[in-house]
Amino acid sequence: MVILISILVLGLIGFIFAALLGLAAGYFKIEEDPRLATILAILPGSNCGACGSAGCHDFAEKLIKGEVLVSGCLAGGEEVAHKLAQVMGTEGLVIHKRLATIHCGANEKVRTKRSNYSGIGTCAAANLIDDGGLNCKYGCLGYGDCFCACPFDAIRMVDGLPVIDPEKCTACGKCVVACPRAIISLRPYANPVWVACNSRDPGPVVRKICPVGCIACKICEKLVPEVFKVTNNLAVMDYTKTGINCDPAIEKCPTKCILKL
Repeated sequence: MVILISILVLGLIGFIFAALLGLAAGYFKIEEDPRLATILAILPGSNCGACGSAGCHDFAEKLIKGEVLVSGCLAGGEEVAHKLAQVMGTEGLVIHKRLATIHCGANEKVRTKRSNYSGIGTCAAANLIDDGGLNCKYGCLGYGDCFCACPFDAIRMVDGLPVIDPEKCTACGKCVVACPRAIISLRPYANPVWVACNSRDPGPVVRKICPVGCIACKICEKLVPEVFKVTNNLAVMDYTKTGINCDPAIEKCPTKCILKL
């Protein structure tokens, strides 16, 4: 009889607590926005973090709250952005795709050295020791930190210089962060022109150490002043100016450091 009473009491207590938990779950239940599942189905699900969120689920919640833009999923690109715009009711929004760009054209065949670096084979490590032994303290070190950082296989190393695959690049920016020399930027995909140099050294110095570096001759600035301007011994481009023919500057550049995709 004692055992039977104990079983009944425990069963009753279990039933009461289960009922209380059920009531609490219903009371504290947070209604989930029905758009969340749709957004998660659209997102690539790579949880790469390139958007600045903890993952795709976190990005989806922030999108619903209006804390991020539909174009914030860099891994998804334009296609995902347009689908998200449909879900969020912002159709017609112009999505500007970007592309990682290497501002150096000196591969291992033309780089000049003042010493031989034999330390850890990463750009981050080499940059700390005598500039990796290179004469140019601004150029690519060639150890492929950007290649290792890219989660989309959009970078390959050719003769010690990174080459971007425009079809695979999502402009996630991880290569930008990985480069200790800051020679990688994100340019508008629609503009196929860029300056493949990052040197701030005076022209005479560049001529001695790099055959493909910018020598601040200002020819590009004279021929296409709307786009090019030489600042701190380096030609820079104003990407807000669109529809302007840059071919004259490309053709007349004496070191051919202005490139076109």
